[in-house]
Amino acid sequence: MLKISKIPKILFAVVIQLISFVILFVLVAYLPLIISPPYSALLLAIVMGVLASGLSYAIKLPKWWLGLQLFFPFFIYLTLQLAIHPLYYLLGFVLIWLVFSNSFKHRVPLYLTNHKTRLALAKLVKSQQKVCFIDLGSGLGGNVVFMAKQVNTVKSVGVETSAFPLLISKINCLINGGETLAQDIWKTPLNDFNLVYAFLSPEPMAELWLKAKAEMNQQAIFVSNSFAVPNIVATEIWELPDKRKTLLYIYQMSKFK
Repeated sequence: MLKISKIPKILFAVVIQLISFVILFVLVAYLPLIISPPYSALLLAIVMGVLASGLSYAIKLPKWWLGLQLFFPFFIYLTLQLAIHPLYYLLGFVLIWLVFSNSFKHRVPLYLTNHKTRLALAKLVKSQQKVCFIDLGSGLGGNVVFMAKQVNTVKSVGVETSAFPLLISKINCLINGGETLAQDIWKTPLNDFNLVYAFLSPEPMAELWLKAKAEMNQQAIFVSNSFAVPNIVATEIWELPDKRKTLLYIYQMSKFK
């Protein structure tokens, strides 16, 4: 049976937009009893957005979804006013799918790691002689290339499934070093890596921790950028000196075996 928690949030968002449209339709059907038509399309879009945002809040969708739900009907109104050719919608959807397909399949947006985080990763394993690094969801491959260039790195691998980032990452690694695999993180064995890095989202962290704990060896280090493992106290938490005050949650696996 499919667990509700595993249903992508975007499906909830779409259903909420449809429910908001039905509510708006009913309101418009009875509104002439109070206010004579016509009604401003812009005003109707605003009302639908407010409804969608309110329903999203009621079912406790993440806060960043509330703004999307609020402005989505206005975006539709705006595009209709601009009379954009339908082909551009198709092209836009294809592009979004190529870049952000993991958001739909695994509830993981595309987050890019900054250089100060990479320096922190290198510092974390500076004393180790043989570093085997893997980036779970390697995006454009920047981390893989950076770690491949460290003098104590013997293996630097990234796994990615979104088509466009995967292509860029493969080209990046081909030119600059490291390796990117077209592979699902859940099908990627972690036994051979002593530094496992993830910058995903809160959604998969509990499940990913179970995988890491089962597969990683005692000397390995699991690092999560920004998203802590639920109900597990990190061995260390590093706050980095960047603009967003990035937090690295560091788990020394020897403490959890």
